[in-house]
Amino acid sequence: MFDPARPYSFHIELTDKCNAGCPMCPRTLHLDRCRTDRSVVSNVELGLADFQRHFTPDLSARTAEVIFGGAYGDPLAATELLEVVEHLTDHGVRVAIATNGSLRKPDWWARMGRAMARTGSRLELHIDGLEDTNGLYRVGTFYDKIVENAAAYIETGARAEWHFIIFRHNEHQIEEAFRRSRALGFEGFTLIDTVRFGPEGRFPYQMPDGKMRELEAPTRKSADFRLDGGEIRLASREDAAEAAAPPVRPIEGIDCKSAARNSPYISAHGQVSACCWVAGSGEESSFFAGHRLGPERYNLRSRPLEEIMLDEPFASLYAAAWKADSLATCRHKCGRMRRNRRNAL
Repeated sequence: MFDPARPYSFHIELTDKCNAGCPMCPRTLHLDRCRTDRSVVSNVELGLADFQRHFTPDLSARTAEVIFGGAYGDPLAATELLEVVEHLTDHGVRVAIATNGSLRKPDWWARMGRAMARTGSRLELHIDGLEDTNGLYRVGTFYDKIVENAAAYIETGARAEWHFIIFRHNEHQIEEAFRRSRALGFEGFTLIDTVRFGPEGRFPYQMPDGKMRELEAPTRKSADFRLDGGEIRLASREDAAEAAAPPVRPIEGIDCKSAARNSPYISAHGQVSACCWVAGSGEESSFFAGHRLGPERYNLRSRPLEEIMLDEPFASLYAAAWKADSLATCRHKCGRMRRNRRNAL
């Protein structure tokens, strides 16, 4: 599954800590004031020592990118994120960070920008609206602080992208958000269609103040927008139809995204997995148990990272399971392509 002869692209969740209470996030009790679900969050994190041990000059030279994001936490909540990034970029590794952007102070962001600029690394700031709407989904974050942090980062010359999930309550602000992204110096602007709505297109939740709200599916999709002469515009019906995601196809085998990208996933607990979807599904533990493989065998605090990646089940058992179509998560995510859709403008 993972090939040491090809460059690695690691997907790492540095921590399961986060300052936000996004209703659709698996860490959030969305009907209980968007509080943190302590049954799935342990407040753990990986630190500089873990990266110094495993990301040696040799492995770093064979690493194309390290992507910091994940299912439960925000990388900025990790105590030593900045030191980890400096270690990786000192060794020539390109980094990508996905964050809500509302933690830390501008001087911290400026130092981060200088480290990221060394290798052309990129920041994905997930800002789902403007002053009056971003906090409706990114509960507990503040738009003005995010923009202040972004400005300090971008001023260093480091690359940043604005990522925007479309909801009914913010779809009317897409054009203005795009204009602001350009004015602030963001290099990219990406619209995201979430797949987390149910069939009714509604998602109820409770704000921290006790007020009940409801997320609604938007009337516009990411494919409805085009970049035209430096401005964003609604696409014609023909353009939108051409760009729309292909229909769900029948299973003809699993086209594993992690295998294609040579991209192992590492959780905040140090567990090495096939991907974040399998790791968060509960199916992985039963798959390992079925082959008498204990979880401690796949923790980078117990064994060298490369040794784990070349061991079973990654060596052959996953490929056999795909052929047998025996993993529901793999079928769902990489057979039917049930993922968020994106349009980078």
